[in-house]
Amino acid sequence: MDLLTYTVFAFVYIMIMHFAISINDEFNVFLMIGIFIVGAAMGAYLNLYEFGFGAAIILSLIFW
Repeated sequence: MDLLTYTVFAFVYIMIMHFAISINDEFNVFLMIGIFIVGAAMGAYLNLYEFGFGAAIILSLIFW
């Protein structure tokens, strides 16, 4: 997985959580975007974006 694929998957996941689960508070959406940026940084550091994406999903569910 490369950075472009990670970005597309993260965007789709954030939109699903925003519309389907009804996360309407702007701070929560901003927090989720920040978590996915941290996940991308972890993926770039480890050269494994799948790990960063999985960690970002877990963190977003914890902080939701």
